Amino acid sequence: MDASKRLSRSSRRPDPYPVVERQVDVGAHVLNYAEGPDNGPPLVLLHGQGSRWQDYAKVLPTLVENHHVYAVDVPGHGRSGRLAPEDYTNARVTASLAEFLKTIVRKPAIVSGHSSGGLLALGLAAHHSPLVSGLLLEDPPLFSSVLPRAEKTTGAVLMRLAAEYLRDRPDDDFQRYYVERSGYFAFFGPFAPWLVRYSLRWIDRHPGEPLRITFLPLIVSVYFAGLVHYDPAFGVAWDDGAWYEGFDTAAALAAVDVPVTLIHTTWWFDKHGTYYSDDGVLMAAMDGDDRARAVELLGEPEVVTVKSGHLVHFERPKVYLDAVSGLAARAG
Repeated sequence: MDASKRLSRSSRRPDPYPVVERQVDVGAHVLNYAEGPDNGPPLVLLHGQGSRWQDYAKVLPTLVENHHVYAVDVPGHGRSGRLAPEDYTNARVTASLAEFLKTIVRKPAIVSGHSSGGLLALGLAAHHSPLVSGLLLEDPPLFSSVLPRAEKTTGAVLMRLAAEYLRDRPDDDFQRYYVERSGYFAFFGPFAPWLVRYSLRWIDRHPGEPLRITFLPLIVSVYFAGLVHYDPAFGVAWDDGAWYEGFDTAAALAAVDVPVTLIHTTWWFDKHGTYYSDDGVLMAAMDGDDRARAVELLGEPEVVTVKSGHLVHFERPKVYLDAVSGLAARAG
């Protein structure tokens, strides 16, 4: 199957999507992706957990000028198919993506992965190396997402709620469940309870649509854009550690033999002088020791340290685009 859909300008989008959305059968499930024009070497974009390919909207117009871009909905996200719960492991999802690179991309590609997508990109570079010409790791949770350490990280909230949702299942709307229980709006202080009530009313009035709060920074709506179509079983695999069956982060880093750029965000550290909250929760994807260990295992990666939140390609698009450009030059 190969269904295509042209995506164009819309008053509800901050940027045009200069791509064509397609779907293809990869093994036993459908993979959804957006493809740009053939303007250069292939570049595969893998989003983070709970998101979808559209969160690259801010950088897509520039990326498609010099690359043949493929922005993929990771299985269990967006319009890609959902897998059996036992198939949400790094090894199996990576194998699915490797099949996509073989059948659709058909030449070695730069693979850029954000957050959990970075671990998928790492799996491709380590275990399917002929398919990868360069590796961009955008603030991935290297080492920190492995149990038991993962339980004391900011990312643990989504995974824990995914597990609770599938156990309790009070309704069929995970986005609503997340708004009620995640504490996402705590950063807004005394306005948090009002924002929760506002969001729940909005969700009830717009069933099946991603939450949009137009009077808050756009990144809030970007964050919620993928939760409507997110498969909570994907999060459970992280919550119970099944994600790492057959995959070892250190061994994968040591096996990479292509040019690598590692982006590490330091917003919390720069503000507080530590990567950890007062109660010991890691407020970043990696701390300084994680970064140092990754650099040692990778050999000589390009390291980009940036004062930014987790979603660099949205919050600091120029930094991200420069990192892609520099990696492309090194990857040849």
